[in-house]
Amino acid sequence: MVYFRRVLRYLIPQYREIAVSVLCAFFVGILFSLSIAAMLPLMKVMIGEEGPHGWIERAIIQHRCGIHFESIELSDFLKEEGETQEVERPLRIIEIDQDTTAKETALKNYDIIQNIILTPAPSNKLTRSDMLEILAQWSSDKPVELQVKHFKGTQETIKLQMDKPPIYTHAAEWLLGFLPKTQGIEFKRKCIIFIIIMILIATLFRCLLRFIQEYLVRKISYQTITALRRDAYRQTIRLPLSYFSQEGISDTTSRFVQDSNRIHIGISTLFGKAVREPFKIIALATAAFMINTEMTLIVIMGAPLAGLMLGKLGKKMKRVTKRTLTSWSRMLAHLQESLLGIRVVKGYHREDYEEKHFAIINEKLLKQQKHLAKIDAAGGPLVESLGMTVATIGMIFAAYWLTETQMTTSDFFALLALLAALAETGRKLGDVIPRMQAANASAERVYKMIDAPVEVDPEGARELPRMNNSLQIQNIHFQYPSSPVPTLVDINLTVQAGETVAIVGPNGSGKTTLTSLIPRFFIPQKGKITIDGIDIAEVSLGSLREQIGLVTQQTVVFNDTITANIAYGNLEATQDEIVAAAQRAYAHEFIIETAEGYQTILGEQGSGLSGGQLQRLSIARAILRNPAILIFDEAMSQIDTDSETKIQKALAEFSRDRTSFIIAHRLSTIIDADKIVVMDKGKIIAQGPHQELLQSCKLYRQLYEVQFVLET
Repeated sequence: MVYFRRVLRYLIPQYREIAVSVLCAFFVGILFSLSIAAMLPLMKVMIGEEGPHGWIERAIIQHRCGIHFESIELSDFLKEEGETQEVERPLRIIEIDQDTTAKETALKNYDIIQNIILTPAPSNKLTRSDMLEILAQWSSDKPVELQVKHFKGTQETIKLQMDKPPIYTHAAEWLLGFLPKTQGIEFKRKCIIFIIIMILIATLFRCLLRFIQEYLVRKISYQTITALRRDAYRQTIRLPLSYFSQEGISDTTSRFVQDSNRIHIGISTLFGKAVREPFKIIALATAAFMINTEMTLIVIMGAPLAGLMLGKLGKKMKRVTKRTLTSWSRMLAHLQESLLGIRVVKGYHREDYEEKHFAIINEKLLKQQKHLAKIDAAGGPLVESLGMTVATIGMIFAAYWLTETQMTTSDFFALLALLAALAETGRKLGDVIPRMQAANASAERVYKMIDAPVEVDPEGARELPRMNNSLQIQNIHFQYPSSPVPTLVDINLTVQAGETVAIVGPNGSGKTTLTSLIPRFFIPQKGKITIDGIDIAEVSLGSLREQIGLVTQQTVVFNDTITANIAYGNLEATQDEIVAAAQRAYAHEFIIETAEGYQTILGEQGSGLSGGQLQRLSIARAILRNPAILIFDEAMSQIDTDSETKIQKALAEFSRDRTSFIIAHRLSTIIDADKIVVMDKGKIIAQGPHQELLQSCKLYRQLYEVQFVLET
């Protein structure tokens, strides 16, 4: 659970909500136990065993001196309406607890308390109920004097020291004040109604506390996940491009969605069931121990075995969860590819092909999910089966105690209800460990992303002044981690400030990779790039990238206004400067025709604009940045012929005082470049002006002739 524990640090600022949540869970457990335990007095009244006064008073006396008195039978009272005369019955001791004040006296089992000596003496003879009440409420520090008749027939006066009353005494007396002391049918009816109303009040209050607790748990969980996503995004956006080349965008997205959701479930489980149910177990077990220690011990003996089984299930859950999340990432990747390329799918009528491909991925995910569901579903039944087995053994022993000892019928059934509730509560804990392990597996994936090394400035990084001399690429070797062969081999190139350099070559020759090394998107394994003699590996990323304007082959726009998209590279630009940049990129003419002009919101992937229009927005963004170095990667690949001429004029004017790198397949767009670099298989095979290369470079001549034929 190492990774999940790291998530818990986000809980520190929420300690108040956590404290209130735990407190609510504590009282929920207590009230739940009391609701079940209330069956005992209810059953005692209903089956005529004993009234609440006698039962509670005997419990207080047992706590104060260790004496177990014989219970009072309601059947020993007159049942006729209005009659309250008590049938004479002795106050008999049936058991004395060890290490109590009563054990230190001459009192023995089956002794009878005949009277309590009081000063002043009462006018009437004390009844059994009177003596129980006096012993329960005895407030003097002096011992109480008892007239005792021993089992063998001898009589004597015994002084008994009473301990302090339990903390619940005053509350019990207050509640009993609502019931009459007189016995009879009306008394029994009032007792039953009173106990049921108390159960209802306790249940309503428990439900309110549970609502508060569950709301706070969800609030804590959502706030934690929000903070985790924030930090994860802060780190992810600063990861090098090599990370995304290896892990993939879809897998990274899945960690923000699926993995975060499982962590949310883990936190909710930790502060929900994992806190609330143990409090219930403690309260239920305490109540059960008070009725019968031996039987309760037998039932809870299954807890260690259940914990061992759940621990093994949790480890399996972690392994299967990681595989499931990987399968989920693959499905997400396929969805992203097919939906972003929906025009190609439809254009080539490959709906059936994509459907079959998706079905294969989906079935693999389903297989992993079913395995996950099997493990998740096994926890509860295993715990329940084990609990029922142990409970059955306990019930067999209970049957013996019921028939051979002084255990009453009401005690037996109340204990049965408490242990059944205890087993059910334990069953609810059956999925806690598997869910926590699943959350840990997800946390591991998220933290591996957070822990991945981000782009940082080198130690002692210096600020790079604006380029005004030259850019040199010296002995560059570069190979992608997943590639079996080098992408760039022994690249050497010198570009003077203000030059326009075109880079051409077949697909896969390394053109884009070469220009990606300039802003330090990738780090070469060998060689260096210098700007005005300064190694870019020794400068701060900010000072390097602020000098670079980038127009990528795949046009990137954001779901924001047109103004915000153009100003993305220069957030301090004025509206006039934004409009001027759009005009120079020939974007102003279509912007003013949109519904809201420059305040028009571009939808996802710039829906509503053509590829050429989006490309011109991207060019306007680069123009507004006013960089020292321009990188155009297929910058005019989606621009119509009419716009191409206009943009070339704008670029020629804009590039006049800055260094430009242009990657293009359409050689007609770069024939006026100061220098053309020809690449093949990761190497520079030729460089020079257009006419010179036509004469000296076979590959360049072939590329030009093929395009010339196609264009004519």
